[in-house]
Amino acid sequence: MSENWMKPFLRDRRVAVLSIPRTDRAPLTTPVWYDYDGARFLVQVESGSAKAKALAGKDDTAVALTIQSEVPPYRYVVIYGTASLQPNGQPGLRRKLAHRYFGRLAGNMYVEQEEQRGVNDASLRVIEILPQRTIAHDFHPEAGLFGRFYFAIYRWFRPVRA
Repeated sequence: MSENWMKPFLRDRRVAVLSIPRTDRAPLTTPVWYDYDGARFLVQVESGSAKAKALAGKDDTAVALTIQSEVPPYRYVVIYGTASLQPNGQPGLRRKLAHRYFGRLAGNMYVEQEEQRGVNDASLRVIEILPQRTIAHDFHPEAGLFGRFYFAIYRWFRPVRA
């Protein structure tokens, strides 16, 4: 990951799409929250989830993680690497992710709701993804100064809806 924009881009608040191969049908592909420490990606999942089941008992499963911007001019990063399911050795990870994606107040409310639902640190696992190859593209330079100005105004008048 030599391009200067990539590490800040990956640390920004973005939803990624994780794709895990399966032998009996199409890959399991789902949106996920992630944490990136500069060397690896961490995704916290419930132990009974399809993602946890797909990785259970397997070491170094080949996966793809796609992270993109939602507004033009677009940027994206696809990480090809290996994933392994780990015990939840990161008890603060769920709250850290909730704060990152929802903010402190709503993040704390989210964690409390999950705990009331029975989701606790014992019922969580961590998917650790170690990047091996990265493909990325930044369309900002191709847009030029006028294009970036145009898209800034376009986003102002036509924001992306949830």
